[in-house]
Amino acid sequence: MLSVHGRRADRLHRLTSLVVALEFGDTLTIRAGGSTDVLRCSDPAVPLGPENLVLKAAAAFRSRLGRAAHFEFDLYKRIPMGAGLGGGSGNAAVALRGMNQLSGEPFTNQVLCELAAQLGSDCTFFIEGQPAWMRGRGEVIEPLAAEVAERLRGTRLVLFRPDFGVETAAAYGSLAAGAPDSYEPESVAVARLERFIESGALGDVLFNSFEGPVGSKYLAISTLLAQLRAAGVECLMSGSGSCCFALLEKNCADVGQIEEIVRDAWGEAVFWVETSIC
Repeated sequence: MLSVHGRRADRLHRLTSLVVALEFGDTLTIRAGGSTDVLRCSDPAVPLGPENLVLKAAAAFRSRLGRAAHFEFDLYKRIPMGAGLGGGSGNAAVALRGMNQLSGEPFTNQVLCELAAQLGSDCTFFIEGQPAWMRGRGEVIEPLAAEVAERLRGTRLVLFRPDFGVETAAAYGSLAAGAPDSYEPESVAVARLERFIESGALGDVLFNSFEGPVGSKYLAISTLLAQLRAAGVECLMSGSGSCCFALLEKNCADVGQIEEIVRDAWGEAVFWVETSIC
């Protein structure tokens, strides 16, 4: 669930979200040493300059450490860019954790969360990656109760993304342009989460404020999701898009039928991954 409530005084958005980590992601290899930070990536489309969140994480870590410490990063990219899957944020958080380990654990997870919050609104979640409520601008993380997290663990799903991404800033701009109708009251989002915690049914919590504005611009997304829902599939767009996911546990259609519908709509270039909740 991703419910956006409106803009704050600092122009960032207030949100309430239910977030989980998946058994799928990029691989980041970190080595200490050298006189400067170095980032290499398997995907030539990934920017390797100071604007990359991994290198921003290295700079923030070094500044907090208070001494010269440089690192080499090798990123094997599986998560597509512009997907709404938190790929860049996850890489930055894992970089912070890895640098902390290589430096002898000078910082607690709380300090790492503070550093992560400086890098991006959803970076904090990836420091521990436990199923959680996300609030504020995304930096306030409240882990779900252990019994609720255990119910989620192992839930199977598929990720599918068309052959294009959605720029996060543009998605938020579209949301703001539709204000106030595009925003959901916080009380409605909290009530939905409380119903889910009581029922344990993920279908009860599926909601994304971005589906309306993003889907009105990218009709391929809204049309496919409507088609899948008509077939009894519980599905949702992830984050600000363009990736979507479908739950596999209680759907009327099996994974083969879902894949057939997705590929028929979006073509063979579609990104498709079967995975589960950590």
